[in-house]
Amino acid sequence: MKHFTLLLLVSAILIGCQNKDNNSSKIPVTNNVQDTVSIVEENTEKTPDSTTNVETKSTHGLILTSNALQIVNKNTGSTSEIPFGKPFDQMTEIVNNILQSKPKSIGINTECGAGPLKMATWNNGLTLVFQKKESESKTPETEWYFAGWFVGSNSENSPRISTMAGISIGSTRAEMESAYVITVNKTSLGYEFSTASGLSGIFDGANKESKITNLWSGLSCNFR
Repeated sequence: MKHFTLLLLVSAILIGCQNKDNNSSKIPVTNNVQDTVSIVEENTEKTPDSTTNVETKSTHGLILTSNALQIVNKNTGSTSEIPFGKPFDQMTEIVNNILQSKPKSIGINTECGAGPLKMATWNNGLTLVFQKKESESKTPETEWYFAGWFVGSNSENSPRISTMAGISIGSTRAEMESAYVITVNKTSLGYEFSTASGLSGIFDGANKESKITNLWSGLSCNFR
Protein backbone atom coordinates (compact mmCIF):
# COMPACT_ATOMS: atom_id res chain seq x y z
CA MET A 1 0.00 0.00 0.00
CA LYS A 2 2.89 2.33 0.85
CA HIS A 3 4.48 1.56 -2.49
CA PHE A 4 1.20 2.31 -4.31
CA THR A 5 0.76 5.62 -2.47
CA LEU A 6 4.36 6.59 -3.23
CA LEU A 7 3.83 5.73 -6.90
CA LEU A 8 0.72 7.96 -7.07
CA LEU A 9 2.62 10.82 -5.43
CA VAL A 10 5.53 10.59 -7.89
CA SER A 11 3.12 10.44 -10.85
CA ALA A 12 1.28 13.53 -9.65
CA ILE A 13 4.57 15.43 -9.30
CA LEU A 14 5.69 14.41 -12.80
CA ILE A 15 2.35 15.39 -14.36
CA GLY A 16 2.45 18.74 -12.59
CA CYS A 17 5.99 19.41 -13.86
CA GLN A 18 5.04 18.41 -17.39
CA ASN A 19 2.03 20.77 -17.42
CA LYS A 20 4.16 23.57 -16.03
CA ASP A 21 6.80 23.05 -18.73
CA ASN A 22 4.18 22.95 -21.49
CA ASN A 23 2.54 26.16 -20.32
CA SER A 24 5.84 28.02 -19.92
CA SER A 25 7.03 27.02 -23.42
CA LYS A 26 3.93 28.41 -25.14
CA ILE A 27 4.19 31.97 -23.83
CA PRO A 28 7.59 33.00 -25.24
CA VAL A 29 6.82 31.39 -28.62
CA THR A 30 3.70 33.54 -29.00
CA ASN A 31 5.55 36.71 -27.97
CA ASN A 32 8.48 35.97 -30.28
CA VAL A 33 6.14 35.55 -33.25
CA GLN A 34 4.50 38.88 -32.54
CA ASP A 35 7.87 40.62 -32.14
CA THR A 36 9.11 39.14 -35.43
CA VAL A 37 6.02 40.30 -37.33
CA SER A 38 6.47 43.78 -35.88
CA ILE A 39 10.13 43.93 -36.92
CA VAL A 40 9.35 42.70 -40.44
CA GLU A 41 6.60 45.30 -40.88
CA GLU A 42 8.89 48.10 -39.70
CA ASN A 43 11.73 47.12 -42.02
CA THR A 44 9.78 46.04 -45.11
CA GLU A 45 10.25 48.37 -48.09
CA LYS A 46 7.22 48.41 -50.37
CA THR A 47 7.72 48.03 -54.12
CA PRO A 48 5.37 49.99 -56.37
CA ASP A 49 2.74 48.10 -58.30
CA SER A 50 -0.84 48.71 -59.25
CA THR A 51 -2.06 48.77 -55.65
CA THR A 52 0.83 49.95 -53.47
CA ASN A 53 2.98 53.03 -53.19
CA VAL A 54 6.61 53.47 -52.28
CA GLU A 55 6.91 54.34 -48.59
CA THR A 56 10.61 55.18 -48.35
CA LYS A 57 12.63 58.35 -48.19
CA SER A 58 16.27 58.35 -49.29
CA THR A 59 16.62 54.60 -49.81
CA HIS A 60 15.28 54.71 -53.40
CA GLY A 61 16.05 56.72 -56.52
CA LEU A 62 14.71 57.13 -60.04
CA ILE A 63 16.52 55.91 -63.16
CA LEU A 64 15.70 56.97 -66.72
CA THR A 65 15.08 54.21 -69.23
CA SER A 66 13.41 53.79 -72.61
CA ASN A 67 9.60 53.70 -72.47
CA ALA A 68 9.57 53.56 -68.66
CA LEU A 69 11.21 54.70 -65.45
CA GLN A 70 13.01 52.47 -63.00
CA ILE A 71 13.17 52.58 -59.22
CA VAL A 72 16.52 51.57 -57.74
CA ASN A 73 17.14 50.57 -54.14
CA LYS A 74 20.28 52.48 -53.18
CA ASN A 75 21.14 49.94 -50.49
CA THR A 76 20.82 46.75 -52.51
CA GLY A 77 21.01 47.93 -56.11
CA SER A 78 17.81 46.07 -57.01
CA THR A 79 15.48 47.75 -59.49
CA SER A 80 11.80 47.66 -60.38
CA GLU A 81 10.25 49.13 -63.52
CA ILE A 82 7.40 51.61 -63.79
CA PRO A 83 6.12 51.02 -67.34
CA PHE A 84 4.01 53.37 -69.40
CA GLY A 85 0.29 53.06 -68.71
CA LYS A 86 0.16 53.81 -64.97
CA PRO A 87 -2.63 56.24 -63.93
CA PHE A 88 -1.72 59.84 -63.17
CA ASP A 89 -2.55 59.79 -59.46
CA GLN A 90 -0.61 56.58 -58.76
CA MET A 91 2.38 57.67 -60.82
CA THR A 92 2.72 61.10 -59.27
CA GLU A 93 2.38 59.70 -55.76
CA ILE A 94 5.18 57.20 -56.40
CA VAL A 95 7.48 59.91 -57.75
CA ASN A 96 6.51 62.30 -54.94
CA ASN A 97 7.55 59.73 -52.35
CA ILE A 98 10.84 58.91 -54.06
CA LEU A 99 11.86 62.53 -54.71
CA GLN A 100 10.36 63.70 -51.41
CA SER A 101 8.75 66.65 -53.17
CA LYS A 102 5.63 67.48 -55.12
CA PRO A 103 5.54 68.75 -58.71
CA LYS A 104 6.31 72.43 -59.07
CA SER A 105 3.78 72.58 -61.89
CA ILE A 106 0.96 70.51 -63.41
CA GLY A 107 -0.76 71.51 -66.62
CA ILE A 108 -2.30 70.39 -69.91
CA ASN A 109 -0.84 71.28 -73.29
CA THR A 110 -3.55 71.14 -75.94
CA GLU A 111 -1.29 71.97 -78.88
CA CYS A 112 0.82 68.79 -79.02
CA GLY A 113 0.87 66.69 -82.17
CA ALA A 114 -0.28 63.63 -80.21
CA GLY A 115 -3.26 65.55 -78.84
CA PRO A 116 -3.72 67.06 -75.36
CA LEU A 117 -0.99 65.94 -72.94
CA LYS A 118 -1.00 66.41 -69.18
CA MET A 119 2.42 67.18 -67.69
CA ALA A 120 3.80 67.19 -64.15
CA THR A 121 7.22 68.78 -63.59
CA TRP A 122 9.55 68.48 -60.56
CA ASN A 123 12.45 70.71 -59.47
CA ASN A 124 15.06 68.18 -60.68
CA GLY A 125 14.01 68.81 -64.28
CA LEU A 126 11.88 65.69 -64.66
CA THR A 127 8.56 66.04 -66.47
CA LEU A 128 6.13 63.14 -66.69
CA VAL A 129 3.82 63.12 -69.70
CA PHE A 130 0.30 61.66 -69.50
CA GLN A 131 -2.13 60.94 -72.33
CA LYS A 132 -5.89 60.99 -71.94
CA LYS A 133 -7.68 57.72 -72.62
CA GLU A 134 -11.30 56.72 -72.45
CA SER A 135 -12.23 55.37 -69.04
CA GLU A 136 -15.38 53.50 -68.06
CA SER A 137 -15.51 55.34 -64.75
CA LYS A 138 -14.97 58.74 -66.41
CA THR A 139 -13.12 59.85 -63.28
CA PRO A 140 -10.68 62.71 -64.04
CA GLU A 141 -8.02 61.32 -61.69
CA THR A 142 -7.84 58.03 -63.57
CA GLU A 143 -8.27 58.97 -67.22
CA TRP A 144 -4.70 60.27 -67.73
CA TYR A 145 -2.03 57.58 -68.13
CA PHE A 146 1.79 57.71 -68.02
CA ALA A 147 2.96 57.89 -71.65
CA GLY A 148 6.37 59.55 -71.61
CA TRP A 149 9.02 61.47 -69.70
CA PHE A 150 11.18 64.50 -70.44
CA VAL A 151 14.24 65.88 -68.63
CA GLY A 152 15.55 69.41 -69.04
CA SER A 153 17.60 71.75 -66.89
CA ASN A 154 16.98 71.39 -63.17
CA SER A 155 16.76 73.82 -60.30
CA GLU A 156 19.90 74.64 -58.36
CA ASN A 157 20.93 72.03 -55.75
CA SER A 158 18.55 69.43 -57.21
CA PRO A 159 20.25 66.06 -57.87
CA ARG A 160 20.39 65.13 -61.54
CA ILE A 161 18.37 62.15 -62.68
CA SER A 162 20.25 59.83 -65.05
CA THR A 163 20.10 56.55 -66.94
CA MET A 164 21.60 53.38 -65.50
CA ALA A 165 24.73 54.15 -67.54
CA GLY A 166 25.04 57.53 -65.83
CA ILE A 167 23.87 59.62 -68.79
CA SER A 168 22.07 62.80 -67.75
CA ILE A 169 21.72 66.47 -68.66
CA GLY A 170 25.25 67.78 -69.09
CA SER A 171 26.77 64.49 -70.25
CA THR A 172 28.92 64.84 -73.38
CA ARG A 173 28.34 63.29 -76.78
CA ALA A 174 31.46 61.18 -76.23
CA GLU A 175 30.00 59.82 -72.98
CA MET A 176 26.68 59.13 -74.68
CA GLU A 177 28.31 57.28 -77.57
CA SER A 178 30.38 55.19 -75.18
CA ALA A 179 27.20 54.00 -73.46
CA TYR A 180 24.70 53.73 -76.35
CA VAL A 181 24.55 53.31 -80.10
CA ILE A 182 22.94 56.52 -81.34
CA THR A 183 21.82 58.21 -84.54
CA VAL A 184 22.32 61.98 -84.76
CA ASN A 185 20.44 64.33 -87.09
CA LYS A 186 20.45 68.11 -87.42
CA THR A 187 16.84 69.29 -86.99
CA SER A 188 15.11 72.52 -86.05
CA LEU A 189 15.57 71.45 -82.42
CA GLY A 190 19.33 71.19 -82.80
CA TYR A 191 21.56 68.14 -82.94
CA GLU A 192 18.93 65.55 -82.16
CA PHE A 193 19.93 61.98 -81.28
CA SER A 194 18.06 58.75 -80.63
CA THR A 195 18.65 55.09 -79.80
CA ALA A 196 16.91 52.09 -81.33
CA SER A 197 15.19 51.40 -77.99
CA GLY A 198 13.45 54.80 -77.88
CA LEU A 199 15.75 57.09 -75.88
CA SER A 200 16.06 60.56 -77.46
CA GLY A 201 17.73 63.87 -76.74
CA ILE A 202 19.53 66.97 -78.00
CA PHE A 203 23.21 67.95 -78.03
CA ASP A 204 24.18 71.63 -77.92
CA GLY A 205 26.71 71.09 -80.70
CA ALA A 206 28.21 68.66 -83.19
CA ASN A 207 31.55 67.77 -81.59
CA LYS A 208 32.42 65.10 -79.03
CA GLU A 209 32.44 67.61 -76.18
CA SER A 210 28.93 68.86 -76.96
CA LYS A 211 26.60 68.38 -74.01
CA ILE A 212 23.13 66.95 -73.65
CA THR A 213 20.53 69.65 -73.01
CA ASN A 214 17.38 67.50 -73.16
CA LEU A 215 16.42 63.83 -72.80
CA TRP A 216 13.07 62.15 -73.38
CA SER A 217 11.29 58.88 -74.17
CA GLY A 218 7.74 58.03 -75.17
CA LEU A 219 5.25 60.73 -76.10
CA SER A 220 6.64 64.25 -76.25
CA CYS A 221 5.49 67.69 -77.30
CA ASN A 222 8.43 68.80 -79.45
CA PHE A 223 7.74 71.21 -82.30
CA ARG A 224 10.09 70.72 -85.24
